[in-house]
Amino acid sequence: MTTIDDQPILAISDELLGDTRVVRCVGEIDIATVPELRDRVMGLQVDGPPRLVIDLTGVTFIDSLGLGALIGIHKRARVLQGSLVVVPSPAANRVLVATALDRVFKLHETVEAALGNGYS
Repeated sequence: MTTIDDQPILAISDELLGDTRVVRCVGEIDIATVPELRDRVMGLQVDGPPRLVIDLTGVTFIDSLGLGALIGIHKRARVLQGSLVVVPSPAANRVLVATALDRVFKLHETVEAALGNGYS
């Protein structure tokens, strides 16, 4: 966990729900935290199930490096014949829409919706 003055910038947790790995992010995804996110998810993609949900509902800020990390995770999921669904916060959704990445990723409003839908 990356911190400033012992305050977390980004907290990452994950859990296995059925045959889907859910990764929850809370805080900021930027130059300081992208390496941790990328390393964590890459390890989960190699060792875990092919279905992945990235829960960004707790994300207050995401920069271009964070978007690049999501694109890399998406590409890796496709190579591994898996799938990726993103559950964005309002802040993350604004950035995804502004960059047209809302057309690239499968987006759902809640983790529950992502688990019930979005996998084909």
